[in-house]
Amino acid sequence: MCRLAAVTIAGAIASAQAQPMGGSEYVAIRASSDFEQMHAGDRGLLAIDIIVEDGWHTYWPGVSDTGYGISFKIDAPDTIELKDPIWPSPKRYLQKGDILDHTYEGTETVIVPFIVKSDAEPGLVVFNIDTNFLVCDELCLPGKGSTTTAMQIVASSTTPVATSEHDRIEGIYKKRPEPFDAKDHAVRLQWITSAAAVMHRDATRIEFYPNNECTALLDPIKDAAANGNRLEIRFNITENKVLSGRLRVMTKQGELHFDIHETAP
Repeated sequence: MCRLAAVTIAGAIASAQAQPMGGSEYVAIRASSDFEQMHAGDRGLLAIDIIVEDGWHTYWPGVSDTGYGISFKIDAPDTIELKDPIWPSPKRYLQKGDILDHTYEGTETVIVPFIVKSDAEPGLVVFNIDTNFLVCDELCLPGKGSTTTAMQIVASSTTPVATSEHDRIEGIYKKRPEPFDAKDHAVRLQWITSAAAVMHRDATRIEFYPNNECTALLDPIKDAAANGNRLEIRFNITENKVLSGRLRVMTKQGELHFDIHETAP
């Protein structure tokens, strides 16, 4: 069953790659910023919304058993310094045959912080965003999308103006993942011979989504999610282990998200 399911999904992806970019019918990409007028030296937020049609899903740019992660190419003028994108946490998508993917459904938003350089002259700034993705239901289809948004650099004597999306974008940014700090009194990271144990004092459930820098996990279906305040993640090797990816910590008060990149001593 496991082999059959894997072959079926791989066949669907291969079939998708031979077809036109039909996936664009099921995914829309929309961009906006938190300010429409900014000063040289200001910091801003670019929001890229991934809107997936009901019943379909696309993929987080980390490790999955099938599919490939959505990717963006952002074209902005030299007056803008783009920072690393902040990706939303995915969801575990477990299929028959022990196939585990990390996916996005509905609407998710990628936040890209940016800085207007201090020597920028007043003028229009246009962000052009191109994207590639794979979207799946029973069939997997590749797709491409493009979108544009703009803001204005204004003289220092002019008051900055927020967009209608400002509060929504700021709200998403405030809930961004925090760097995992093993010295924090609320958490603990323990290295074991062939595993790592992550603990959070208030957790009722912990999930881990590995990225491409993470050492291969022995059994991500069983090990990368657990109820309670402790998650033990086993690796395929015992030396030079790297635990890298996203942690979702569920508590009675809500969810916490952490980006973790730790190397075994």
